[in-house]
Amino acid sequence: MKACDLCSCSSSSASSGFGDLSSSNFIGLRYIQQGYKSKDGIFENSPQSEETFHTYQLWGRIPLSDKFYVSAIVPYQDLYRHFDDRVEHINGLGDVNVMGWYQLSFYKKQKNDSLVFATKELSGHGLNFGLGMKLPTGEFEEQLTDRVNPGFQVGTGSWDVLATVLYSYKKKNLGVGASLAYYFKTENKNDYKFGNQLSGAANVFYSVSLKTIILKPFIGVSGDIYENIEQYSETLANTDGHMFNGSLGTEVSKEKFVLGVKYTLPIAQDLFEGNVNFQQQYALYLNYSL
Repeated sequence: MKACDLCSCSSSSASSGFGDLSSSNFIGLRYIQQGYKSKDGIFENSPQSEETFHTYQLWGRIPLSDKFYVSAIVPYQDLYRHFDDRVEHINGLGDVNVMGWYQLSFYKKQKNDSLVFATKELSGHGLNFGLGMKLPTGEFEEQLTDRVNPGFQVGTGSWDVLATVLYSYKKKNLGVGASLAYYFKTENKNDYKFGNQLSGAANVFYSVSLKTIILKPFIGVSGDIYENIEQYSETLANTDGHMFNGSLGTEVSKEKFVLGVKYTLPIAQDLFEGNVNFQQQYALYLNYSL
């Protein structure tokens, strides 16, 4: 799930950002590794730092009824910033995310000669509407915001609201997923406010049965648009930006277990006036279906 800010977060590719490709109920573990390159200064010849973010997540989706369910992510952050002469390291519990969801199903149109009490057949289309909160459970260190990449944080220190909609379609072995989300950021106790964020993603997967396992390779694209950061109610210049990524991966399912892997690379980006560059991302998750 991408319920976070520019850094110390995860880029998602449609449904794989909020769960597995099957949109099943589950509990699981996910590991995400991200790489960034940032300038340690504002000049052309300023030294650069290589940043590696390791995120370990306990995540899950729990049904409440046929149409309602909740999801949650509890992350642990382990962040490194490598310079020529030193290494900076921070770690700790990140910002917990909790969401409530409504699932809307669509049914095929019944034929005129169908029985009145005939069982309705699902069309393959689905919509999920989500509303949730990101809690300020991760530590926010104000001194780190003086760097070109202020996203080098375990947490944001703010209560944020996330509104999202997911679309899915499956016909036989082919599946499509898409998501659109908006993050409403609030000011933390340090009078610091990360910019609001619009995120979108889509992917396509194909399901292949191989004896006792099911293989689902997928390919996807995702994008994020960030508004400027504010501090003491003043806008900080050149702290907005955008990024568009491509990803590919696969899921392997056996009985109730789902193992997923995803690799993400940037297609186009302009972050902090070009002073921060996303390099790549790896994600690995293991889910147990409920």
